[in-house]
Amino acid sequence: MSVVLVEVHPFKSELCDIPAGLAVHPGDVVVVQDEDGDDVGRVISYEDSDESRTVILRKATEDDLKRREGLDSETGRALEVFCRLKDDNGLGPGMRVVGAHWRLDRKKICFFFASEERFDFRSLHRAISTALDSRVSIKQIGVRDHARLLGGLGPCGRNLCCRSFVRELKPIALRMARQQNLFVEPSKISGLCGKLLCCLAFEDQSYQQWLRDMPSNGSTVNTERGPAVVTAHDAIKRRVSVRYGDGTELSVALEELMPAAGKCPHVHEPSAPDQEFST
Repeated sequence: MSVVLVEVHPFKSELCDIPAGLAVHPGDVVVVQDEDGDDVGRVISYEDSDESRTVILRKATEDDLKRREGLDSETGRALEVFCRLKDDNGLGPGMRVVGAHWRLDRKKICFFFASEERFDFRSLHRAISTALDSRVSIKQIGVRDHARLLGGLGPCGRNLCCRSFVRELKPIALRMARQQNLFVEPSKISGLCGKLLCCLAFEDQSYQQWLRDMPSNGSTVNTERGPAVVTAHDAIKRRVSVRYGDGTELSVALEELMPAAGKCPHVHEPSAPDQEFST
């Protein structure tokens, strides 16, 4: 492997090239270099990609780690200055500052804030750059990223997935809960961040594959008892619930469905798109 994923901050991970002659493994702390300068990060995994723009300079030395600790200790003062200037520029409590990160070479600092609003912080950017005499970046993060930074326990009782092992926060759709036959109640399928649970996506591909083999709700199928209308699915058990003309409802194994003339019994007919909502 010649490319690895390196996490330099909870909100930033980079694909990095490994120079010839240097052996690195997941868990190693390394010094990386990109167009913004040098920084310290931890190797997360090997990757198969040609998109790397960052290079690993070396494994982090004791001096590198001490410098990192020193910069982290300075972050509190930088945040105090940032919050004071934020208020002076009239941005108020709507901009919730959640963290900052100095580059290892101290040439640049990035501030992170969480908000549902959009802000024009150009004047703040100029003010904080002058106050700290450094290049500055100000980035807005979402509530899911904020939860990743703070951590906590999910409804399952375990550490948040986004904090422990999920590296890329992908969109979560209400469709995922519906196709898993979960009770679609926002309070039941939402995480600490208030958004749909990340774990809804873990089995999404499997469910999509299973459901492709099943007839859609509302379609008519033939069984040993005669024709019936599909009312529900159990993708894991490969069974469908059907209703007969006399009102009787039964659960039938997918393999027990009988093909209609000229049709395959397992064709999943397209249904109306889900109406999504964000929680």
